[in-house]
Amino acid sequence: MARIGLVGFGGIGIEAAKALVTDTSLTAELIAFDRKEAVEAVPSAQAGAYEEILDAIGILGTGASIKLTSSLEDLEGCDAIIFTAGIPRQANQNRADLIGVNIPIVGALTKHIGKVAPNAFFVMVTNPLDAMVELAYRNLGLPASHVVGQAGVLDTGRFTIQAALATGRPASQVDTLVLGGHGPTMVPVYSAAKVAYKPLDQWLNAAELTRITDEVKDRGRTIIKRQGRSATFSTAIASVKMVKAYLSDTQAILPACTRLNGEYGYSGLFAGVATRIGRNGASPVEVPLTETERAAFDASVRAVKEEVAELNAAG
Repeated sequence: MARIGLVGFGGIGIEAAKALVTDTSLTAELIAFDRKEAVEAVPSAQAGAYEEILDAIGILGTGASIKLTSSLEDLEGCDAIIFTAGIPRQANQNRADLIGVNIPIVGALTKHIGKVAPNAFFVMVTNPLDAMVELAYRNLGLPASHVVGQAGVLDTGRFTIQAALATGRPASQVDTLVLGGHGPTMVPVYSAAKVAYKPLDQWLNAAELTRITDEVKDRGRTIIKRQGRSATFSTAIASVKMVKAYLSDTQAILPACTRLNGEYGYSGLFAGVATRIGRNGASPVEVPLTETERAAFDASVRAVKEEVAELNAAG
């Protein structure tokens, strides 16, 4: 049975737990961690979700289990960890605005997690993603192949559904890819986008493609404005997809924030690229880009370096 840690049992962590216990392809032992005051508070989102998920396991009659805890020691032996702890952004914030408040939270937790779960596959979700996955990598002591950031799966899903809506085709017939950062510097790879095996630019004109790009890049803010908080369900589904690729050794190629080793001419930093994920961990996959896409990707990497510089300045 897979042992999966959910560090941060708020909106995303709760939705990830729901996705995992209802997935008949994977039986999981879930360790849901949150701060002591959140875990012990009744009523609270954490306590209520925990009880409901227990009932759901009973209804499904599976071998899944869940433990709600405020002790990081309970993460010992985890095969995979989804990390969502930290302060989510508000509608008037950029993801980069969170770097100062989330550094101490992510820093303290990842130092401890590295000691109790030294063999885990670690998926970072907390924003600003590129800086937080770098911080986690420095603190965890895990190999680079076992530390990734979740952004590209979510952004690619957003690109996919917008292309599906614009063309009137189901998402099952749409193939897209988003590289780069999570937000304004993301890079929708139109040269690889296809709908029913036909290039997307043969379905849509330039104005329609621009509208899709704008919608995808601003999707996070749109969701915050419409529901009053950042995305939880879709983000959880994206994170679970990455963990399943690792645990099931599917060798799926998914967009992820991954440590580069010469791909695109960069080394020693995390960036959003196509990534092969299987039981040996994550490895970058370099895909062909047009000149325009390559320039956008380079700009995204520059933004990552700026975030990492802020991280370094913060100590």
